[in-house]
Amino acid sequence: MPTLPSSQHKKFSLGISLKLFITFWLVILTSVLISYLITMQFRHSPSQEQANPQQLKLLNQYTKKLANKKQVKLKAIQLNFDRKHHQHLIIKNISNNRIHAPRQRGWSEIKDYLSKHPLDNPVTIDFAFTKVTSSEPIIINGEKFQLFIANELHRKRIVSWVNQLPLAMRLILLLMISFLSCWLLAKSFTKPLIAIQKASKSIGEGKLATRITKFDQRSDEFGALARSFNQMAEQLENNITAHQRLLGDVSHELRSPLTRLQLAVALAEKNMGNNVEQQKHLNRCETEVDRLDEMIADVLTLSRLEHNQNAFTVDDIDFMHLVEHVVNDCQYFASSKNVTIALQGKISCILLADSKLLASAISNVVNNAVKYSPKDQVVTLALSEKNERITLTVSDNGPGVPDEMIEQLFTPFFRVADGRERNSGGTGLGLAIAQQAIFLHQGKIIAQNQVHSGLKVIITLPTLLKHITKNT
Repeated sequence: MPTLPSSQHKKFSLGISLKLFITFWLVILTSVLISYLITMQFRHSPSQEQANPQQLKLLNQYTKKLANKKQVKLKAIQLNFDRKHHQHLIIKNISNNRIHAPRQRGWSEIKDYLSKHPLDNPVTIDFAFTKVTSSEPIIINGEKFQLFIANELHRKRIVSWVNQLPLAMRLILLLMISFLSCWLLAKSFTKPLIAIQKASKSIGEGKLATRITKFDQRSDEFGALARSFNQMAEQLENNITAHQRLLGDVSHELRSPLTRLQLAVALAEKNMGNNVEQQKHLNRCETEVDRLDEMIADVLTLSRLEHNQNAFTVDDIDFMHLVEHVVNDCQYFASSKNVTIALQGKISCILLADSKLLASAISNVVNNAVKYSPKDQVVTLALSEKNERITLTVSDNGPGVPDEMIEQLFTPFFRVADGRERNSGGTGLGLAIAQQAIFLHQGKIIAQNQVHSGLKVIITLPTLLKHITKNT
């Protein structure tokens, strides 16, 4: 099967990651831009209100002190004011609009506002993160100044730092953060998809044991997808392995009768003219041909049941009558071993089923029980009905099956050493055909070892139609 080269696989991985990344990035950038525009509409603008009396009183005291001094160092009075009153003193040179304010971050918006807005009368300006109160203009060192008192800034440092950045730097920062976030998000989405793609390619190459192990524990949709993929791969592996095993078993089983048939033909040719010996070998040829025909018919039946589950005809059947007919039919073979088939229990129920298929399944189970029962024993069939389900139990007194092999009993061509040798007859497909037939009728078939000796096969079928009223 042709496979994708590594370069094409890398292109696939890069392609899907790039597409998701660009999609996420455009969505986030658009969302951020819309959010920014909406935020700008409701952004708090500085508002002027009546001057704070306490701050105004403090400003008036300072203006009187400064008015009587001939030489004033602006930085010194700012530091002294901050140390004494735990507030910031801002000084504006009215002649050149120069603002003397703290150099810490966060004061740019206040400095811009004060430089652009002349304040002739004392007011308090509310900046949301602090309040600034202005004084009357005064003369210091021969120049016209105005004093402002500002409280400590209450804005977060990160917000203040971002606001201080130039617009170009803000855009670059936004692009970098969104780029990293979208790339990580895209990778988190593409990794499971790429893992599933790799696993699918491996299964296509015949590596049926491939499973997705990194993402199957996730609780999201990707985890569910990985688990579904693993379940599909496991079922596919089981089916193909079963068919390969069946093919091998069929080949092995066909080889023995063909070998005996070739030997019988050779002996018949060798004994040309000896009618007695020749007829014996020809009879052997006929027996082996019958065995081959029986085996091929069973293989075809099993294949039809496994692959054409809807290809069977259903009719209304009396289940009790069907079981009685099977018992009478199987008793002919059982009589050759002095084995008796006993039917216990009676029910009156109509089933919607394929009578030939269901009779064949029950007959295979009963014949299997007769085959491995010792001579002069009884094979028991027990019928019961409860909760709209019919139960048929077939019990024998044979050697049973080792407990560790019970689950393999319905596998095609399965045989247990010593207890169920090839010389006992049959093709080894009877119970496998019975299982498929019961499954098609929505039933269940299991095998159990009995307490003392023997095997018990339990068939359970749903009652699909109404009960029949007995004639009295």
